[in-house]
Amino acid sequence: MKTWPLPALALATAPLFAAYADWQEATPHVGKDPFALPDTQAPPPPAGARPSDEAIRKAVREVMADYPDKPFTASDGTALSGGAYKEFARQFSEAKKPHCMGPDPLKHQPHSIETKSWVIGASGIFALPFWAAAIVRGKCNWTR
Repeated sequence: MKTWPLPALALATAPLFAAYADWQEATPHVGKDPFALPDTQAPPPPAGARPSDEAIRKAVREVMADYPDKPFTASDGTALSGGAYKEFARQFSEAKKPHCMGPDPLKHQPHSIETKSWVIGASGIFALPFWAAAIVRGKCNWTR
């Protein structure tokens, strides 16, 4: 089946779709919107109006009265120690792509050749092919 009639049909009917969209926007809304808010709303406050400082203090006192006097503490004291957050930060920094000219550009690119019984590691000038592969594969980052 040839696909050339479909693009031609789409190009021929594009002006009709644009005219239909313009026609829909031009028609006035008939009837009342069923989702409209009732007309008995309070008038909006004047521009620049804000509650007085005493009203703010009163509201803060009322909210603080609802909370207990002593804050929440865990039984062993480790609820907010940040152990999980520190672990996440460490894992996040380890997963970040290193700079290609930085100290460890081959962090996510293997720089050794492994066979069934041999492992041949490459470092120094011999790691240049692996460095080029890391650049090509996007395993290191040129920009910070």
